[in-house]
Amino acid sequence: MKIKIELKLSRFIWLFDSLLKVLLALEDVAVYTQPVFEDPSNVTAIAGNNAKLQCKVHHLENYTVAWVNPRGTILTRGYLKITDDTRISTDRNVDEDWNIIIRNISFEDRGFYNCVINTAPFPSVNRVHLHVIVPPRIIGRVVHAPVVVREGETVTLVCNATGYPLPKIHWFRDRITNDFKQAFDTVWRDGLWYKLLKSGINVTDLPGDTLVIRNITRHCAGEYQCRANNGLSREDTRVFKVEVHFAPEVSMLIPRLGITLGSETVLQCSCSSSPIGVCVWKKDGRDLRISGKYELNPYNEGHETITLGLTISHIQEEDLGRYECHAQNELGQDSGYTDLYEYRPPVPPTHAPTARPTPRLITPDSGYRPVPTKTQKNIFDDEHFVFFRPSTIKTPSKYSSESRSSSLGVAFCTLVIGFIGLHFFTSLSL
Repeated sequence: MKIKIELKLSRFIWLFDSLLKVLLALEDVAVYTQPVFEDPSNVTAIAGNNAKLQCKVHHLENYTVAWVNPRGTILTRGYLKITDDTRISTDRNVDEDWNIIIRNISFEDRGFYNCVINTAPFPSVNRVHLHVIVPPRIIGRVVHAPVVVREGETVTLVCNATGYPLPKIHWFRDRITNDFKQAFDTVWRDGLWYKLLKSGINVTDLPGDTLVIRNITRHCAGEYQCRANNGLSREDTRVFKVEVHFAPEVSMLIPRLGITLGSETVLQCSCSSSPIGVCVWKKDGRDLRISGKYELNPYNEGHETITLGLTISHIQEEDLGRYECHAQNELGQDSGYTDLYEYRPPVPPTHAPTARPTPRLITPDSGYRPVPTKTQKNIFDDEHFVFFRPSTIKTPSKYSSESRSSSLGVAFCTLVIGFIGLHFFTSLSL
C-alpha cells in the first residue's frame, strides 16, 4: 500500500515538473514574439510639399500602433484617424506598414513624431524626426515707384527675408545709364566702405539686408536687386529702382564757327539733366522757333540727355553773332554759347610772281668764293661761271682749254713732289 502511494506521488511530481517546463517554454515564446520596429528613418521636406513618415512593425499580434505629434496630440490609433487635421492620412501598402502622410507641411510641423505600441509594462516607441526647410521669402510691401533722390544725398535700401535656414541677402546692380565709363562709387555697408562696380555684379562682398549709398551721383542711378538664398535652388528677389535728379548741364559741340554769307550751317548742343526739363536755342534773348530760317532737330541720347541741333539757312550778316543753348529744370539751369562769325577766304594775288634769284656756284680754282649772280639769266650764257657737283666737275665746252691747262699744272706738281721723295729715300738707303 505504501509503495503504491509513493508511485502516485512520484507521478504527480513528474507531471507538475513537466507542466512547469511547458509554462516556462510558453513564456519564452511570448517574449520572443514581442513587436519589433525596423530602424527609423528621419525625413527632410520643403515647406509646401508632402512628407511621408514611416513606421514598420514586425510581430504586432494583438497590439495597437498609434502616432503622436511633437505637441503630444494623438493623430492615429490602429486603422482609425483621431485628429481632425485634414492634411494627415494613413498609408499602408503591406501589413507591417503603419505610415502617415502630412500634406502641405509648414515650418510649424517640424519636430519628433512618435510611433507608439501599447506593450506592457512600458509602451514601445519609435521616433521619427521631421526636418522642414522653408524657402526664402522677402517680406514687406512691394513698392513699384522708384526711389527718387538728389545728387549728393544718401540712399538706404532695406530688404528683409524669412526662411529656414536663415537666408543670406546679396545686392546686385543693373545699370541703365548711357555712361559707358566704369564708375566706382563708395558704398557704406555694416561699418565698412565698399566699391560700387559696373552692371551685373555683386555690389558688396558681404551679405546684409541693408544697402546704404552715400554721396550718390548720377552714375549710381539704375536698378538694384536684392537676392535671398538659403541653399535651396529657389531664391527670392526684389528690385529697387533708383532715380538720381540733378541740375542741367549744357555742353557745346563747337564754341566758335566761321561761315560764309549765303551758306547753311548746323549748330549742336547737348543737354543733360534729370528730370530732363527744357532745352532751347536762343539768340538775342529770344527763343528760336521753326521757320524758313531756322529748323530744330532734337535727338534722344538716353533717358537724361538730349542733343539739340539748330539748322540756319541762307546766312546773312544779321544772322551772325552769339547763339545760346539754354536748359532748365526744377533743380536749376545752365547755358552754352556758340559764336557765329563771317569767314572770308583769302583772295589770290593778281600780279605776276617775282622770280627767285638763281644760286651761283663756284669752281675749285676760285677758292670757294661766292660770285655775284644776275637775275633771269642762263648761267651757260655767262662766260665767267661754271656748274659743278661734289662728285664731278663738268664744264661747258668753251671752258675746256682752261680746265685742261689747270689739270696739266696739277700733274706737273705731282711729278716734282714724287721725284723729290724718291731722291730722299735713295739717300737714306746709301
